[in-house]
Amino acid sequence: MPRPSQKPALHAAALACFAERGYDATRTKHIAERAGMSEAALYRHYPSKEAIARALYAETVEAYVRTLREVADGPGGPLERLAGAVRAMLAAYRAQPHAFLFALHRTGSLMPGLPPGSEYPLHVIEELIAEGQHAGEVREGARNLLAAVFAGCVLQPVLVSDLAAPGALDLLGTDVHDLTIEQAALAAVRSETR
Repeated sequence: MPRPSQKPALHAAALACFAERGYDATRTKHIAERAGMSEAALYRHYPSKEAIARALYAETVEAYVRTLREVADGPGGPLERLAGAVRAMLAAYRAQPHAFLFALHRTGSLMPGLPPGSEYPLHVIEELIAEGQHAGEVREGARNLLAAVFAGCVLQPVLVSDLAAPGALDLLGTDVHDLTIEQAALAAVRSETR
């Protein structure tokens, strides 16, 4: 009978170490200790910390895209689905904050290493922007720029919440700010004639 994969334990341990120590200060020995295995056992799964990070990033982005895709392909008009995308982004953050923040912080270095043909979160939002423009609900302009502005209205508060002093801006423990974030994101892209 084959042994169960230790990759889920390694991924969880790596995320915990990255969250506690920071990516740069984390060593493979920290991840192995946290996962309850030897460093040699870790190396049977991954050749380096960077390989673990790449696998975690790809896994996190894939799950995030699936969540956004469900909203984008769901019912409702473009603005309604864009509002749903905001709620889905915040729910993804709250469901797995360490993974979400890790992916957010490492996008610049790890996104170029995603497998060919990977779907990106911004592309899903860009599709909704395009639909909204076609329906006259979203302002004219470069779709990729509008998608980035829209996503930034959600992701920037998440980063501020993560870096803020305890209690200054809590997005993880409460949804009291969600409507403000949703309204800001929609206002950033809504057509001025709507």
